[in-house]
Amino acid sequence: MLLSHRIKNTLILFMFCFSLPGIVFADTFGAFTGQINANGINVRVDSSVGAEVICTLAKGELVEVVWEAYDWYKIRLPKEAPAYIKKNLLECNDVNADFALQSGKCLSAKVIKDKVNIRLRPTELAWILGQVDKTTVVNIIADEEGWYKIQPVYQSYGWVNKKFVNKDVVVAQKQNVSAKVTQTVKLPDQLAVEGTVSPYGIVLWRKATHKLITSENKIYLLKGNRKSLDSLNYRKVKVIGKLISPGANSVIQIDTIEALD
Repeated sequence: MLLSHRIKNTLILFMFCFSLPGIVFADTFGAFTGQINANGINVRVDSSVGAEVICTLAKGELVEVVWEAYDWYKIRLPKEAPAYIKKNLLECNDVNADFALQSGKCLSAKVIKDKVNIRLRPTELAWILGQVDKTTVVNIIADEEGWYKIQPVYQSYGWVNKKFVNKDVVVAQKQNVSAKVTQTVKLPDQLAVEGTVSPYGIVLWRKATHKLITSENKIYLLKGNRKSLDSLNYRKVKVIGKLISPGANSVIQIDTIEALD
C-alpha cells in the first residue's frame, strides 16, 4: 500500500511538470533561425520585460534561437550589440603586432585565459552576456579605458519575447518588374570545422579572402574579418559559422574562430 502511494505521488508530480506552460526540456528543444516580425524590438539581458535592454532589432532581421523559457527566446547577439572585455585578458593578434603596440591600436586580439566574461558595458558591475575561453580571437571596435569594445562573440546571448519572432523565414524574390513573391526558405545550419587557414588569393568579385583545409583535404572558403584571418595564416584553427554557399566551393560566414596551435 505504501509503495502504491509513492508511485501515485510520483506520477502526479511527473504530470504536473509537463503541464506547466513554457517549460522546455533539453532533449525536446531544437535551435532554429527565426525572423523578427516588427520594428524596434528589444533584446534584453534576461527573460523579463523589466530586464535591461542590450539593443534593438528591426523587422525582417534574422536571429539564431538557441533556447526558450516561458514566453521568451534566448538568441545569439547580433553583430551590432555592445560587448566589452577587459584589455588585460587579451593579447594583440594583428599581423603587424609591433605597430599595434607602438600605436596603441589593436584590431584583433586573442583571449589569454579561460572563462573570460563578456559584459554589456565597460565595468565589472555590468551584466555578463557570455564567456570565452583561451585562444578565442575577437575583433576590436574601440579602446575604452582598460576595456575593449568588441564585436559580440558566438557565445554571447540575449532574450526576445516569442511573439516578435517568426519560426518561418520569409524572403522576397523578384518575379518580374512589377510584382514580387515571397518564399519560405530553410537557412543553412551552423557548422564547426577544424583545419589550417591559408590565403585564398586575389580573385575578382570573390566571396571569401581565405580558405580552410581540413585533415581530409576538404576545402572551405572563409568569409570574415580579413585582418583576423591574416593573423592566423598557416595555423590550425577551429571555425564556427554558417554555411552560406554549399557545394563545390563551400563558403562559411565566420561567427567565431579559435587558434588550436
